[in-house]
Amino acid sequence: MAEQRFRKAWVVGSIPTIGSMAKYSLLARKEEKRNLRKAAFFTLLTIVFAVAIVVWGIPALIKMAVFFGELRSSNLPVESQDNLPPQPPILEPLPTATNQAEIQVSGITEAGAAVKIYLTGGGVKEVVADNEGQFSFSGLKLTSGRNEIYAIASDQAGNQSPASQKMIIWYDNEAPSLEINEPADGTVVTEDAGKVKISGQTDPEASLLINDHLVILDKEGNFSYNLGLSVGENKILILAKDQAGNQSEKTLTVNFSP
Repeated sequence: MAEQRFRKAWVVGSIPTIGSMAKYSLLARKEEKRNLRKAAFFTLLTIVFAVAIVVWGIPALIKMAVFFGELRSSNLPVESQDNLPPQPPILEPLPTATNQAEIQVSGITEAGAAVKIYLTGGGVKEVVADNEGQFSFSGLKLTSGRNEIYAIASDQAGNQSPASQKMIIWYDNEAPSLEINEPADGTVVTEDAGKVKISGQTDPEASLLINDHLVILDKEGNFSYNLGLSVGENKILILAKDQAGNQSEKTLTVNFSP
């Protein structure tokens, strides 16, 4: 009897019940419907891409792919905090000296950054870089002598860059000195060689031209030059020019009568 009860219990336990079979059938139908919906979606998507290729060509397919990529990326979390400072601005080269009281300072930095231009003895000027990071400020007033210029950029998050490379420019609006020792204006040369010696002084840093001929100065600015003459009246232009562009000139008349 005990053996029969054991066998009966084993047989009953091994056979699925009606409830479990119904539950399994319901899950199977749900899974089948889910697979059918996925298949229908991908079939529709394939048809849309095929139509897009036929009607608009491959470029339209690429645009659609980019659109879906951007749509997906737009759902990604965006980091809201910006702690990275911009790179130091790069200033365009300036002349080492000028005779202009105002200059223009230009350069490049991070796009949209606020750029402060610092001038020793002349305060601070501010300008905003454009969409390409370029900026320019005209009318920067120089002080007489040595001027030091540099810039610092700040981005929209308030991060500040290190200072740019410092640039030095000298402001000088005074013409160089120019003295002629010989010859005197109106001199008459009668020697057969047909030359006249021109000597004098100017600033040591200046350049000197005599009738467009470059003349070498010594360390104190003294010069001496023998100029060939033509028969008759000779006009001699002596021009001294400094690094800032200031110049002094004198004109002599020398007559050659061999």
